[in-house]
Amino acid sequence: MKPSIYFLLLLVFAFISCEEHKPDNQIPLSEESNKKLPYLTFQKENLFPGDGSLLRAEDGVFLEDERIVVVDQAYGLRLIEKDGSNRPFGNFTDAGFVHNPPENIAGPNGIVLEHDGKHILMSDVADGKIYRVNTTSEEVEMIYDHPYGVNTIYRDNTGAIWFSQSTESTNLDEMFRDVNIPVPHGALFRMADLKSAPTKIMDSLYFANGITMDRDEKHIFISETMMDRIHTLEVDVKNGTTKYLGVAANVVSPDNILIDQVGRLIVASPLNNQVVAVDFKNHSQHIIFDGSTTDNLKISNEYTRISRLGMERLQLLSPDLFRPLPGLLTGMFFSNDGQTLYISNLGNDLIKLEYK
Repeated sequence: MKPSIYFLLLLVFAFISCEEHKPDNQIPLSEESNKKLPYLTFQKENLFPGDGSLLRAEDGVFLEDERIVVVDQAYGLRLIEKDGSNRPFGNFTDAGFVHNPPENIAGPNGIVLEHDGKHILMSDVADGKIYRVNTTSEEVEMIYDHPYGVNTIYRDNTGAIWFSQSTESTNLDEMFRDVNIPVPHGALFRMADLKSAPTKIMDSLYFANGITMDRDEKHIFISETMMDRIHTLEVDVKNGTTKYLGVAANVVSPDNILIDQVGRLIVASPLNNQVVAVDFKNHSQHIIFDGSTTDNLKISNEYTRISRLGMERLQLLSPDLFRPLPGLLTGMFFSNDGQTLYISNLGNDLIKLEYK
């Protein structure tokens, strides 16, 4: 009997060994997927336009004719040509837009290109106004004035408008007050059309921020910056009903978000100076841009520590947090062919990167 038992044990050991030591060419699917994603870093040559002519370029969109429109604190929006030359875009003054510091400080923040490719929506995080711009005539209409600042905006294929309210603030000073010591005053709203009163979809968020939908518009995602999480809700865009599903991803200080051409959730992380891709299919995350330095990370780690202790943290939001980047990283958008990644921020230049 002993030889038989010994032989049986050898067979069992051999079977376990084969299971544990897979051939090197059998790469897990998630790792194979991540290999297709780049890991990009910052160089001064990446600045675009490179002349410091932008002002608080929080976010932007890529037009069908390959020009770029970004938000601009002084003028509302700014148009950037292929060669980097740029100018104010849209007659915002006629629509009631005012930036006259220190009395009136505007906060153009959210921007989205509608499905028709001919209209842009822009939201102001300072005074809560939402503007609609015709990209051909550059005519601007203020379509809604929210009681509190509006962070980010999205329009689905039915014409409904979704927007986030970061907190109950009526100017930038009040907004940063609630960044310093967070309060659960963030919310998600929906307007059935351009003229409808908004309906509150979700509330009690600690600084609601970026919003977007997946490619089929069956889910909406919303960043909760101060809690390091991105929520997802199931959506029926035809009737506007939603069902909360849970936390889609945990990313440090998520800001603006978008869905890329293959369905990944792309997230801007200002505290970490990174852009992160969340791959739902393969249950993985990948850093596609990393602009952090050792000095940045020291401040980020301290920010995280005092945040967990409920202490004031606004004093750490200094240029040392993001240098040598042009400003605090807030968002990103792609060229129409997906080959170029533009990273937006609160500075005076975009970061332009080849995305291969």
